[in-house]
Formats: sequence, structure tokens, C-alpha cells
Amino acid sequence: MRGGAKKDSFMDESAIELGAIDSSLKGLSRLDNPAKWARLMNLKGIVLTNLQRYEEAAAAFTDALKLDDQAFKSKVYLNFAKIFFFTRDTKRALELLTRLFENSKAVKRFPEEILGYAHLLRGQIYNIIKDEKLSLSEFRKAEYFFEVGVNPMGVGLACLEIARVHIKNESLSVAWNFLRKSELFLNKLGEEEKLGVYICKAVALYYSGKGDEAIELLKGVYDTHSGSAMGKGLHTIDEIIDAYLDTRSRMLQYQKALI
Repeated sequence: MRGGAKKDSFMDESAIELGAIDSSLKGLSRLDNPAKWARLMNLKGIVLTNLQRYEEAAAAFTDALKLDDQAFKSKVYLNFAKIFFFTRDTKRALELLTRLFENSKAVKRFPEEILGYAHLLRGQIYNIIKDEKLSLSEFRKAEYFFEVGVNPMGVGLACLEIARVHIKNESLSVAWNFLRKSELFLNKLGEEEKLGVYICKAVALYYSGKGDEAIELLKGVYDTHSGSAMGKGLHTIDEIIDAYLDTRSRMLQYQKALI
């Protein structure tokens, strides 16, 4: 499926899902069943975020936060923060993540998976504001919590982000170690995950002065994504890595854990 058609299909599916959620909310009282109501509002916020209807999504998450369940609130804080990540309001995104981390201290056996995703997102935010030291620290924390929580996709994504930082700094020997680890965890999970690994490996080769090898590695990517600008070879290799890792598609990969 070509890139545009795939996106249209995803948006159509999201619109259908939104309709189903609204139908479930009809006649459901928050006072009678606060837990079910809040979880539907959280799900509604996720779907509205996917549809890029951010103001409506923010309203849904605000309603979901009315449930007095601290572990659940942390999921909502993370989903809410993603809105401001996408709109590049980094200050508000960081404020919501700070609430999440404060909340985690008050909850016994707080889910490592949520902490992993929260550190992953905070690392991406620090990357936007060009603080590579803090960004790298957050990605390492994400890697740790994903390993503790036995989340292979999370470990792979965190290592991919760590590799990206080292590739940008041309610390290639370190980058290759994390690329190998990322590949180990992501290669069996699907085409989207493998794509990120291949692109990072290609850029590492490119920065190592092995441009021909990088191009060879990307030929398969070009063929697979023939309908996109990437597939047509319209971008340089170092632009491709930014396009992939900048990162709506990657963040959508882990949203199911936050429902």
C-alpha cells in the first residue's frame, strides 16, 4: 500500500473507531460508572490525537483525568503530553510528564512500561530543544525500564533513539553497538520497525565514509516504499533518518500500551 493510501486508511479507521466510542458514551453516566467513562474518554483522546484534532483530544484527556486512579492518570498524562509534543509545545509537554513522574512515586509497583514510554517521550522532547545530553540520559532510562518490564519493542525503540544521538555526533562505534541491540529486538516485530533499523544502519555507514554500502542497504527500502518521496530517492540519507525518527509513526507504534 502506498504511503498516501495507507495514511487515508488509518484516518478512516480512526474515524470509525471514534464513532464507536461516542456510541458507547451515549447514555453512560460518569457518576454511575466513573472507571468505564474515564477509560472511554482516554481512548477517545487517543483517537482524536490520531486524527490531529488536538483541542478535542485535550478536552477528552482532561475529562479522563477526573478518575481518582493514580496509575490510570499516569497513562492519561503521557497521552496528553503527546499532543504538545506533536504541536511542538515542549514546555507544556514537559509539565505533564513531570506530573507523571511525581505521580509514579506515590504508586506502589508503578508499571515500568509507562515509565519507559515517559522517558522515551521526554528524550524526544529534549531532542527537539537540542539538549543532546538530557536526551541521551532519558533514552538510557527508557532502555532500562523497558528491559525491567520485558518490553522488546520498547528496548528496540530506545536503543534506536540512543543510536540516533550517537550517529548525529558521529560517535559511530558506540552507535553500532546500540544499532545491533535495536536490530536484535525489532527485526522480528514488523516492517515498520525493521525500516528504522535499516535507515539508522545506512546513515551510520554514510557517516563512516561508506556511502556506496549505505546506498546498497537502502535499495530495498526504496523498492518497498516506492510510492513515497523516500522511495523515489528524493532525499539525502541524513535527511531520511530525520524524516523517519522525527516521529509520528514511531509514537503511534506504542500507543496501544497506553489505553
